Amino acid sequence: MLIAGIAGRHGNLQTANLINNLLSSTGKKISVIDSKNLLGANINRIKAYVSEVEKNKTDILLLKININNVERFLSNDIHFDIMIFPGNLKEGPEDGNAQISEGMEKVFLLLAKKGTAIVNVDDSELIKMFQGMKHNVVTYGFNTKASVTTSSIGDILFKDGFICCQQEPISARNGTLMEPQEYKLKLDAGELDIHEVLAAASFAIVNGVDLNNMS
Repeated sequence: MLIAGIAGRHGNLQTANLINNLLSSTGKKISVIDSKNLLGANINRIKAYVSEVEKNKTDILLLKININNVERFLSNDIHFDIMIFPGNLKEGPEDGNAQISEGMEKVFLLLAKKGTAIVNVDDSELIKMFQGMKHNVVTYGFNTKASVTTSSIGDILFKDGFICCQQEPISARNGTLMEPQEYKLKLDAGELDIHEVLAAASFAIVNGVDLNNMS
């Protein structure tokens, strides 16, 4: 079972829902849980929960993490295969930024040795944290250096969905090399935050999903 996390203050719910929709359509069984539901649980209880989810033949456990309380429910006994940050460290009061940055650093230290970090490249503060990082890093955003961005032809919307562009080869977890290409996602993009769509698309690509072959 793959264990993934979405860490931040904003965008967790919508990003989780998008990932659930994209991966469920491929036949994957996904369990999504909010970190607040684990507050007060000790590590043995959390381990038991993870074990029970795996027994139910779940393919992906997706944990929405509020980085302000990460220490209250996570321990070094739990390691993530994939971690996403969909938010923006610059949001919120200035006096809270140091706490947010410290929380993010602790969360990403919980990545498995061969884990993948999916990072918002448009967040300069966040990108600084990954300088020299040994884990696999896949970036998304509007930056021309992003691994996954909006359409290279400038038109990000079509009549019934959203166009995103993979700009560089990405090695998926199943060993497939995902070549650069454009994807047409059949989503109601008018109601969605584009960064969160790109984060979900990046997650699917890292898991070897061909977004163009989805219903």
